[in-house]
Formats: sequence, C-alpha cells, structure tokens
Amino acid sequence: MTENEKLAITKYDLYYESRMTKVETTLENLDKSMIEIKHDLRWILGLMFSFAAIFTGIMAKGFHWW
Repeated sequence: MTENEKLAITKYDLYYESRMTKVETTLENLDKSMIEIKHDLRWILGLMFSFAAIFTGIMAKGFHWW
C-alpha cells in the first residue's frame, strides 16, 4: 500500500465519520421536532373542539334548542 492510498483511506474515513455524525444529529433533531409537533397538534385539536362546543352551545341558545 502506498502513502497516497493510506492518505486516501484516511480522508475517506474522516469524511464518512463526519457525514455519519451529521446524519445522527439530524435524526436526533427530527425526533425532537416530531415530539414538539405532536404536542402542538394536541393543543390545536383541543382548542378546535373547545371552540366548536362553545359555538354549538351559542347556536343552540340562539335557535332556542336549549
């Protein structure tokens, strides 16, 4: 094995390690974002159902259904 081949393998290994680190970091950030989105989605759905119930109650009172 020549010196150039050793350098090429070392550079490739370093590039590969760098890329893998970036991929792992991206996946960790993606996991955190998905958890936040799921939490936000629960809040949004809760608010939508609450406002729908309030609006239905106001309509029922206005049409003398209740």
